[in-house]
Amino acid sequence: MVIELGDIILTIDQKVLEIFRSFIQDDENKPEAGGVLMGYYIDDYSFYISDLTIPTQSDISSRFTFIRSFKNAQKIIAQFFKKSKGKKIYLGEWHTHPEKMPTPSTTDLNSFKKQLGTNELNSKCIFMIIIGTEGIYAASYCKSVLINKIQIPFYKISSCSPDINFQK
Repeated sequence: MVIELGDIILTIDQKVLEIFRSFIQDDENKPEAGGVLMGYYIDDYSFYISDLTIPTQSDISSRFTFIRSFKNAQKIIAQFFKKSKGKKIYLGEWHTHPEKMPTPSTTDLNSFKKQLGTNELNSKCIFMIIIGTEGIYAASYCKSVLINKIQIPFYKISSCSPDINFQK
């Protein structure tokens, strides 16, 4: 799947889309889920998300909350980086929302901006992806500034990626 965020092109691997799909909060008992996005910096305008982390026992999760363990995430990010000889880097955060077309909450935005300000990044841009029950929200941030954002209904994802069926 390719997402255009202004001048930024974000490609998301099909296996990542499948994992997103598995965490959709399509049942009242499913808690929020999330993790980090890992992948490749292609050039200043192109990025490829190849992997992601999924919730661990160290994370805190409820129907309307997901707080990822910083320590555990840092360990996993370091493993990806080392195994790829520095090529696979942290590209952002993802989580779910129990709403049709997701939008970031104030908590989401504040937490994300804090990540931008306190973490040492290997890329000038990072991404926030939120998976809703009927669509995806994606945003690119470069140097702590929101560059662009988009909401994509699942039917558009399914039509451009026939092997991914977000529709039930």
